[in-house]
Amino acid sequence: MPIDHLSPYGAPKYADGAAVTADVATVAALKALAAADSAHVQGNVVTVRADGSEWVYHPTSALTGDDILVITPTNAAGRWLRKVGRTVLYLPCSYATADGATLLTVPTGCVLKLDSAHWKVTTALTGGSSSAIGVAATGHTTAGDILGGAGGDVEATLTAGTKAGTVGAKMDTDVELHSMIFVATNTFTFERITSVFTAGAGYVGLVVDILANPGA
Repeated sequence: MPIDHLSPYGAPKYADGAAVTADVATVAALKALAAADSAHVQGNVVTVRADGSEWVYHPTSALTGDDILVITPTNAAGRWLRKVGRTVLYLPCSYATADGATLLTVPTGCVLKLDSAHWKVTTALTGGSSSAIGVAATGHTTAGDILGGAGGDVEATLTAGTKAGTVGAKMDTDVELHSMIFVATNTFTFERITSVFTAGAGYVGLVVDILANPGA
């Protein structure tokens, strides 16, 4: 559904006396905007209501979309880029996610400052033999460095809901937090620390400050 919220002269449009807002329900709806939609103008910002994320349109960026920091439109050239500022990035994972699997690769030009990490569990993680998981990243490659700690987070912790989890082994001092800067090609990875869960799904939540995301 189009969100033509601006006139050809850049003035807000109105419907039934109210300004048409630059927002869509989901990431899928943002992707599906018609090529001629007025949102597709350099620098325009559109909010995704499902999670409150804000996206800036770049007409010539050709970065690979990941729906986390970069979105590829279906009907238009360019890219939608996650807006600079403080936000939470949700990286999907499940019991079936492979050990060492990449959850996020920082795109070209992007700079992230990581402040904390947590789990958002949509279906409780269960099964296996004392199963435990964690998160690592470039420069902090021991399983659990970012989330989970050396022993990993276990079934009792990973019930449905937003869970703080165990602070990462490289996230528990001010000096370590000060170093949590991630740039292009850096990755965040899923770590099976003990055994393998047999059910469950959710997200790794990264609370970050996006310092730059220029699209190239």
